[in-house]
Amino acid sequence: MVTSEPDSVRVKAVNGQWIVRVVDGGRLTQQVFDIQAQAEIFAEEERLRLGLPGEPPAGEPVGPLRRGRVP
Repeated sequence: MVTSEPDSVRVKAVNGQWIVRVVDGGRLTQQVFDIQAQAEIFAEEERLRLGLPGEPPAGEPVGPLRRGRVP
């Protein structure tokens, strides 16, 4: 149990595998995948189930936020 953590879904690369960590109502579960795409699909399904916002895929850098007008 991780009762102090809010519901969340995270994807992390570890030793060539992809781990999806899900906190749901204070309960932690983890699912291990060999293929990143499968992990990302599972994570997105879990986010939808829990009513959480989507996140960028793991391992892809998120660029800096732009300020001002975009030409």
